Amino acid sequence: MQGHDFEYCTFDELSAQVVTWNAGAATPSHLRCENRESRFLRDTIHIKAAPDLIVFAFQELVDLEDKKMTAKVLFKGNKRKDSAEHEHMSRQYRAWRDYLINCVEECMPTDEPYQVLHTANMVGLFSCIFVKTSQRHRVHKIYAGEIKRGMGGLHGNKGALIVRFILDDSSICLVNCHLAAGQTQTSNRNNDITAILESEVFPAERDTITRSNIFIDGGDGSMILDHEICILNGDLNYRIDTMGRDTVIKAVNAENLPKLLERDQLLVSLRRNPMFRLRTFRESPILFAPTYKYDVGSDRYDTSEKRRAPAWCDRILYRGAGKVKQLDYRRHELRVSDHRPVSGLFKMRIKNILVDMRAQTWLHCQQRFAVTKRNLAMESRYEGECFD
Repeated sequence: MQGHDFEYCTFDELSAQVVTWNAGAATPSHLRCENRESRFLRDTIHIKAAPDLIVFAFQELVDLEDKKMTAKVLFKGNKRKDSAEHEHMSRQYRAWRDYLINCVEECMPTDEPYQVLHTANMVGLFSCIFVKTSQRHRVHKIYAGEIKRGMGGLHGNKGALIVRFILDDSSICLVNCHLAAGQTQTSNRNNDITAILESEVFPAERDTITRSNIFIDGGDGSMILDHEICILNGDLNYRIDTMGRDTVIKAVNAENLPKLLERDQLLVSLRRNPMFRLRTFRESPILFAPTYKYDVGSDRYDTSEKRRAPAWCDRILYRGAGKVKQLDYRRHELRVSDHRPVSGLFKMRIKNILVDMRAQTWLHCQQRFAVTKRNLAMESRYEGECFD
């Protein structure tokens, strides 16, 4: 039926601006300190045409010491420390939520107000999604989930925040990830992706007609890949293989990005691993320099004792053939973290099902199927007679 949706649906185009950033425990006060930094979110979301959806996907809103403390609390089970830790994290999330609300209210046209559609957090991960107030009535069946991948799935310092909703009659799933770190951890990152995409995160849709209307590939909506449009982003942590730091920096300075992208671990996995779960996703061409790792407050790549090689850790991928198109993919020059933020602008084709026309199309499909089935049976009988 979905191959015939043009026969029983009307379509509308909506836009979504997605911003992913490993904040390195930065707070809104860090952005307020310098004028250039304070303009970052305003410049990111204030594009020519105000997007219908604005998606902020942050990683590491708490610093490494906080995450270590959280792990200690998790295993020691100290309720008093646990409560204090969660309160500290909650303040961080509330500060960012309020700051983002203020930015959206100040920057976007007054005649097109926005409202918060969804927020979620898990250790350092934080998602905050806005929708135009004029479009809010079209969104329903909002469900959220989380997948922990740190410490063998026990801890949420790595993993994903996932939200899905139905917009008119189109299913949309947004995934904010933070995958395994380390130059040599490609297989662990790939395993993280597999676990995230293969988890049953949402309640299954029981009604068979609803399932066939809004989900794909026979799915019931419980998994990410059941949805018509998926956008997956975050600090995916993929690095550049078999190339030293100084060589990478020379290539960046010479604007020889293709040389580096040939050895990007994510792109190599997509080319060489036929079972890699992200093969069903697309990524727009990368035309910007690696986004990691910088000396905080500067434009210098890591000069610390570890001297990490630059890499494109921060990525945005999408899925939904014929239903979503990326219009823009860029990085932004925000210096309060060791990562640069990345944004992507998307155009989505949203469908609205006309019930009576769908019933007619279903009847026609059934009739065509009956004819095809009868023809195949006749061909099979004829071939059998020939062999006899």
